[in-house]
Amino acid sequence: MGISRFWEAPSLEADDRNMTTSGVEGTFDFEWFRSHLIEEILPNWLKSVVTEEGLFLPHLDRGWNRLGKDYGTLVSQSRLLYNFAQGYELTTEDGYLRAVESGARFLLANFRDEKYGGWYWSCRKDGEVLDSHKNSYGHAFVIFGLTHAFRVTGDEALKEAAVETWRLLNSRFRDEHGGLWLRMNREFKEMGETKSQNPLMHTFEALLALSEVEGLSRIREDAEAVADFVINRLRRSDGILPELFTRDWRELPAEGGGRIDIGHAFEWAYLLSMAVEMGMRPDYLTHASRFLDYGLRIGYDPKDGGIYSPATPEGKIEKKRKGWWEQCEATRALMHFAVVRGRSDLWEPLEKTVGFIRRFYIDPEFGGWYRSIGDGDEERDENKGDEWKVDYHVVGMCMEAIRLSSR
Repeated sequence: MGISRFWEAPSLEADDRNMTTSGVEGTFDFEWFRSHLIEEILPNWLKSVVTEEGLFLPHLDRGWNRLGKDYGTLVSQSRLLYNFAQGYELTTEDGYLRAVESGARFLLANFRDEKYGGWYWSCRKDGEVLDSHKNSYGHAFVIFGLTHAFRVTGDEALKEAAVETWRLLNSRFRDEHGGLWLRMNREFKEMGETKSQNPLMHTFEALLALSEVEGLSRIREDAEAVADFVINRLRRSDGILPELFTRDWRELPAEGGGRIDIGHAFEWAYLLSMAVEMGMRPDYLTHASRFLDYGLRIGYDPKDGGIYSPATPEGKIEKKRKGWWEQCEATRALMHFAVVRGRSDLWEPLEKTVGFIRRFYIDPEFGGWYRSIGDGDEERDENKGDEWKVDYHVVGMCMEAIRLSSR
């Protein structure tokens, strides 16, 4: 998550590079995450997606070559701001800082709707708006990306835009139940019947980061309100959080597309535990542990490692799919709870899951993560990037490993 209070960019001295932590069986290699991020992930994204105009073009083939698509989305632009800000904090290399500066300028100049407020969904390299709808998930990532961009640039305009985006998200997207609409048109009229917990989760994540900015600690109260809505209103009595809901926040059944997203169980576990580490309510740790435990119970593959997702509303894995981002979120949560919360029972599933990742998801020739290894009903896809896969999950996982290694 890159929260400033809890880590400083570690040096690359030899002693740090060899940092490991012993588990119940064997030794866990934190160094792999550092080298994977600094030597393989971030440099490839930097050389492949940055344009002279400032738009990041995320569609990449296996060899990190652009696929000829000349557009980016609010999510891809904002997530890559986060990636490159982390790259600069880790390495102090000017290329990352220049990418953050040009990418933020493009975001403010071309994605922002000066007439109705908020942010468009997608733009071309020349600034032409492709899709003008307003999306709460995308707005959450604007807050997240601009917050991290402000941290490395010190540009007050970025902080102000992040705060203003939260004000807008909290007002224009807010529904009568206290949740958020997922999609609205350019004039902020709601679109569609289905709602999702996902924008709320990423809003919580973004507000945690924003609250770490000097003078904005009050934002934590807003973050708590978001988390409490999910915990108290959306989570079921059995502790499980459904993914999709009707417009009045009733869980969608399986025949309506309802599901349990196991990757998000791990993501919520990590975010809530981090909130406690930041000084927020200690009862969040109890909720975090419940998310983690049902994620393992339903989704973990004890034979080969890795996480299956999604599950049916009844908690059954029907398609043996191990998606790339779910492995990242499971790994980050497992290592966090093993180190920070002393969960020694998690070292074995952690090591098995990282082993699965390194065997099947990492490209041995060109580096980076495949988009899909062909699980379930998905075909194998060796491309490295698209508007959804910009390795924000990979970066977040590796940054937590680096943070934990310093402990």
